[in-house]
Amino acid sequence: MLSSVSSHLFSQTVKAGVDRNKIFIGEQVRLKLAIEGGRAGMKWFSFPDSLNHFEIVKRGKVDTVLNGSSTNYYQVITITSFDSGRWEFPSLFLPGLSQPTPPIAIDVLPVDVSKMEDYNDIKDIEEVTQQNDPLLIGLIAAITLLSLLMLYWLFAKKRKVIVERRPAKGSLSPLDRALAELNKLKGQNLQTPAEVKKYYSALTDISRTFFNQQLQQQSLQQTTDEWMMTLHPLSVDNETKTSFFQVLRLADTVKFAKFLPHSRDNETSVEVIKNMLQKVSLLHSPIHSNYQPNPA
Repeated sequence: MLSSVSSHLFSQTVKAGVDRNKIFIGEQVRLKLAIEGGRAGMKWFSFPDSLNHFEIVKRGKVDTVLNGSSTNYYQVITITSFDSGRWEFPSLFLPGLSQPTPPIAIDVLPVDVSKMEDYNDIKDIEEVTQQNDPLLIGLIAAITLLSLLMLYWLFAKKRKVIVERRPAKGSLSPLDRALAELNKLKGQNLQTPAEVKKYYSALTDISRTFFNQQLQQQSLQQTTDEWMMTLHPLSVDNETKTSFFQVLRLADTVKFAKFLPHSRDNETSVEVIKNMLQKVSLLHSPIHSNYQPNPA
């Protein structure tokens, strides 16, 4: 049974009530708001989620009931409090009504846990003598040593890979090696989409390997966009660079969008890449230019 208070204005009745006026800390109270004889479309109560030591736990939906030419509105709101004492849920104002609801007093009682079976009183702080565990120390030392050995192995392996990428004395230069691989691709009769995709993958792999070996770029790890940004400052004429970039875009379209270019584009792509690599080798040789490779 809700204990309620009401205020009248003309034919409208505003009510606010709670299902109980005494609770323990953290217990919940059901607050019921009601307007009887209201107008259709009228505004509803508005208040924050926390006010005067009370917290709003849940707001129920506003229910409407037609009563002849008027409308009755109802809403149930669940509230709680975590502060012991006697508190008043404040008056609520409704737009269009000058008389608010009276405040509702609720006693919030502290919870007495001293008689509970699982209750344990707070004890004084006791000092604990710290002892070193030889097993734990040995385990930490072993993990540290293993980590250092792993780092050394990774560093040595990386240096070995870098050394292997450098052309040996008397071997083919990066340009000669790339041209030889490109010549193998010329004249291929590509029949299936898989062959076309493999063809353009080889074109980009040959190009990336050349720039990695010739200029020590990180072309093998970069995306196409990142790689083109790295290539843009090269002092190669814009027409050559633009054609080369178009081939890279075409290769991505073939590999990822399953686009099938015309057969003449396949031969043209090889020549565009050859032209680009030859000009880069001539103008940006690490020995004959001031080109600064990107740091590894």
